[in-house]
This record gives sequence, structure tokens and C-alpha cells, in this order.
Amino acid sequence: MSNYIANNSNIFSQFPVYKQEIAIGAKKKYPDKGVNGSLKETENNSKKKKVLFGSTLASSILTAGIVGFIFVKGPHGSALKKLSKFSNYLSENIQKTNHLKTKDIPTKTIYYSKKTVKKVIDIMEASANFTAIKDWIANKILRKNKFTGKFADKSTSFFQKIVDKTLSKKYDKVEVKVKDLTSLLKHYSIANLSKLDESQQAQKISIKGITKTLKEWIEILSYHTEQLQTNYDKNFSLGARKQRNIKRSKLLGNISEKIEERFFKDKKSLLKIQNYKTYVTEDAAKNAHSILKEDIYKAKRQITNNIKSIYEYIKTDLNNFSKIVKPNDDSSKKIVQGIRQQLEEFKTSTDSNNKKIADKLLKSIDSLLESLQGNNKYTEEEIEQLTQIITDIKNSLNLSKNNPKGSIDEIISILQGLNASTLRNSTERIISTENLKEYSHLAGKINKDLEKAVELENGEYFLKQAELKVGSAATDLLSLIFPIGVGTYSIATKEDKEERISATLTTCVPLVGTFATFVYGTVKMFSGAKNLMFSLVTGAVISKIGHYADKLYKKYKDTGSFVNVVKDEYDSIVTDITPGQNKISEKDKK
Repeated sequence: MSNYIANNSNIFSQFPVYKQEIAIGAKKKYPDKGVNGSLKETENNSKKKKVLFGSTLASSILTAGIVGFIFVKGPHGSALKKLSKFSNYLSENIQKTNHLKTKDIPTKTIYYSKKTVKKVIDIMEASANFTAIKDWIANKILRKNKFTGKFADKSTSFFQKIVDKTLSKKYDKVEVKVKDLTSLLKHYSIANLSKLDESQQAQKISIKGITKTLKEWIEILSYHTEQLQTNYDKNFSLGARKQRNIKRSKLLGNISEKIEERFFKDKKSLLKIQNYKTYVTEDAAKNAHSILKEDIYKAKRQITNNIKSIYEYIKTDLNNFSKIVKPNDDSSKKIVQGIRQQLEEFKTSTDSNNKKIADKLLKSIDSLLESLQGNNKYTEEEIEQLTQIITDIKNSLNLSKNNPKGSIDEIISILQGLNASTLRNSTERIISTENLKEYSHLAGKINKDLEKAVELENGEYFLKQAELKVGSAATDLLSLIFPIGVGTYSIATKEDKEERISATLTTCVPLVGTFATFVYGTVKMFSGAKNLMFSLVTGAVISKIGHYADKLYKKYKDTGSFVNVVKDEYDSIVTDITPGQNKISEKDKK
């Protein structure tokens, strides 16, 4: 009791030694006493306090750093649109129930709770723009000096290479499959069919209501096979993507000026809450995004443009439309619901009734456009966004009516027709069912992988290009340098080698690792939620490994034998996993 009272200024003073020794399975070592019996103990307590302080400081910096970095990054994309939609709903609801706020306590509670939630959402919406403001200011400062300007350029170049490599991997997967399909068709099916005798090649075959000789179908199949490879190389090869990047860079050339116009036009602009409602980088890049999106989808249609693809385009556009529609715009919501039902019919339509359903959809789209005209529920900017989406939907539907199939669609259609036919005077199918399945499977993979690559280029990749133009690379790298500096300082302040090793393993490595994985996820274009989970889980794993490594190191220092450390850990693991093993408590050991 006297010892406890003597150390009541630090109630944890007894714990670190006890916990550490139990963890490493070593004999308890009590501090050597000096002449007055307390000198050595005081020194040990001082060291413990420093270690405890260093660990607490590092943990605090790590937590604050992660929270701060995530908050500054802010929500954007679909997450921001959902927040904005919910914010609009709360605004209208609060306005409608304003006269009820003084009625009774439950009503008051609900009313003011909604107002509080609305304020929190407004702050979250605003936080999406902190990144743009931070990057814009940092870029302005860095560009004032030749040396720091080079740092900004190098940082952007470094991140650009990483995001380009990420996108290239997506397209490389498609390129391999395109080459596989065209090679199989050229050197196997087309080559074998071309060797058939003249009488067999002269036989008439009907495919999708069109009758031609087998020889003519072979020539058409050969043409579309060549077109598949040509269209891919022309639109999605490395050279084609570089040309698109040059165009993208030019279109995004004035993005910094647009951010400056929005937030720094005058002294009041930075304080206007309306300026924070949408992500400024996305807004500033909207026109460039619309132009490039159409370029990419037009290129994709040359490869695949079947009903399913058109259905997915329209469905995506409708989802984007619904995110902007006001909760109290019942007329538009009802029309959209009807369009969704017609779209499901369109998805399963055949070539014969495809045009009829497309016409019905176009009439519904026109009705939707009429419902927006003169609608005072929307701002001019929102009307412009909704009108653009409707225009995109109409373009997709008109394409489906004209039915310009892509190269893959034409290839599979011909192969299905040849599979349904037999050679003259034979029961053998012109294209075997096994071959058709193989080709269809490969074509399906091309469609699926190309869709993913195009969505990445149109989505996260485009936004990352816009952010790099603003100057995000330099600030992302600086945010990584900060925890490295903190970790280095934490190690430098330790008094001896053992403490420095322990600080490196338990503090510095997890700290740097968490920030590094967050930045890595950012440049790899992970979504916000995915990147947050990725960095936190990775940080937790690195921290666990670091503490375990520190425990093993202390065991090694205590025993002086690596073999004994391994044996002790093995025995401990076996004891933990052996069923029915009676564990001896620490009290019984004593």
C-alpha cells in the first residue's frame, strides 16, 4: 500500500513492467536500488514515462492525421450527390414543419434534430471542397519558387505514371482477349471454312432474316474479325489513350481558373455556403468530361453495341438523373418510374420489336423533358444537368433504332447462325456448339472487361486527372512526408538502441504504413469508402505485426537465443490451439 501511495502521481507505474514480463515469458526483474534505495527505480520510472508519452503522442498524431486527412479529402462523386439529395429533402421537410416547432416536446425534438442533422450534412458537403482549396493554395505557393515548382511537377509526373499504369492494366486484359479471339477465328474457324469445296461454300444460309452463300458469310466474318482488332487498336491501344490524354489535358487547362473564380473572386466567395454544395473540381471539369465521355463511348460502340450495352448506358443515366431530381417533384419521379419499366422491356426485346419499344421510350423521354421546362424547383445549373442526361439517353436510343452493331456483336451473330446450319449433305454443324461456346465466352469477357476499363477511364481516372491539374500530387506527397518526419523524430528522442528499435516497430512503421497505404489507395483510384477501409485495415495489421516483432525482439534480448524464442512461441501457439488444454493461471504459477 505504501508503494502505491508513494507512486500515486502515476497510477500506471506498476503496470508496464508486469505486463511486459508476462507477455514475453521472462523472469520478473525488480529495479536495483541505489544507496538511498530509490535512485535506480526513479530512473526506470522516468524512462517508462518517456516511452508511454512517446507511444501516446504517436497514437494521437496517427489518429488525428487519419481523421484530418479523410475530412479534408471529403466526400465526392455519388456519395456527395446522395448527401446533397438528403440535404434538399431535410430543407423542404424543415420548411413544411416550421409552424409545428412550438407545439409539443416530441415535435420540437424532431424538428431541431432535423435542423442539427442538416447542419452536419452541410458541413460534410462543404468538406468535399477543402481538398480543392487546399490543393489550389498549395499549388499557387509552390509555383512561386523555381525549386518548389519542380517538386510540384515531379510529384504530378510521379502520380500520373501510377494512375496511367492502373488504367493500362485494365485495358491490357482486354487487349489480350481481343488478340485471342481474333487469332482463334482467323487461324482456326475462318481458315477451315475457307478450305471447304466450292459446292459447300455455294450453299445458301439465312442468318437473322438475311440469306447469303456460305462463302459470303465467311467473307463478312473475316471482315468483322479484322475490324475488331483494328477498332480496338485505333481507340484503346496505348497510343490511342495517349492521344486522348493530350485532349483531356487541353480541355482541363483552365480548371484552376474556375476554382479561383468560384472561391476567390471576392472576399465573400469563400464564405458562401452555396459554393460548397457541389464538388468544385467535378463542376469545373464537367464540359471536358461530357466531351471525352462521348468520345470513349462512341469508340466502344464500334466494338460492342448490343441491346444489353445500350440498356446499361440508359440505366446509368437514369440513376444519375434520379440523384438530382427533387423529392417533391412527383411528376418527374412518376415519369422516370415508367421509363424504368419500359427499359426492362427494352432489355429483353428482339430485333423485330426493338424499334417499337425504343419509340415508346423516346416519347416518355420527351415527356420528362417537358416536365422540367419552367419547373421552378430547380436551379438553372440543375436544369442544364438534367437536360444533358436526357440528351444522352435519346442518343443511345436513336443508336439502338439504327442498330449499328459492334464488331463482336456481328461476329457472334454470324457464328450463331452458322451453328444453327449444317453443311450440305452432312449432319455436321458449320460451327460446332463447343466452338460457339468458347467464342461466346471469350466475347463476353471482352465486353465485361472493356466495360470496366471504360468506366474507370470515364470515372475515377478522369477525376484524378482533374485533381492533378489543380495540384493534388504535391499535397498528397507532403502528407506522406509528415508522418515520416514524426516517426523519425520519435526514434531520435529515444535514449538507447532498444528504445529506438521498439519505437520504430510499434510507432514509426504503423504510422508511416497507414499514411502510405492511404496515398497508395488514392493514386490507385480506390473509392473513398474502399480506400478508408483499405488504409485502416492495413494500418491495424502493420501495427499488430510491429508489436509482435517488438515482443519477439525483447524476448531475444532477454534470452540471447533465437532458437529459444522460436521454441517458446511454438509452445505458446500449440497450447492456445490444443483443445481441453488446462491453462495454469498466473496466480497458480506464483
